[in-house]
Amino acid sequence: MAESPKPGDQIEIYRLGYQHWAIYVGDGYVVHLTAADEGVESFLCSCPTPYTKMGVVKKEKLSEVAGKNKWKVNNKKDRKYKARPVSEIISTANGYVGGKIMYDVVVHNCEHFAAILRYGQRDSRQVEVGFWVTFAATVAVAMGASLVAAAIIGKHH
Repeated sequence: MAESPKPGDQIEIYRLGYQHWAIYVGDGYVVHLTAADEGVESFLCSCPTPYTKMGVVKKEKLSEVAGKNKWKVNNKKDRKYKARPVSEIISTANGYVGGKIMYDVVVHNCEHFAAILRYGQRDSRQVEVGFWVTFAATVAVAMGASLVAAAIIGKHH
């Protein structure tokens, strides 16, 4: 929190077990995608995956969104993508406020949303890391099961 955010900056908020992402739009406010409140609207969405819910784009004070959680400006993807002009980021972000869109932990989460606003590209480090952790765990379980099966088969021969 040492760095003061500038309009168009991506804000990474450290929450227990994950990071929440937003775009700073100035005057202490951020625009971010969050899962909508549970209810009929969320239930009725035609969800492509079990992780999909109806999401809502909100404009709120950074201090309220972060609460007691630490946060930082994180534009590290500037090395990978060219940031859109600040005026375009802000106008696009503000244009989404109040809108309801699909929120999916895997294919369209708050980090994807912030990346789309800043770069025009969907990119989520959390999803990439999660995929590789899940992949590695699956491989480890499969290898363990193979070793156990081989040991059992070996005892019977």
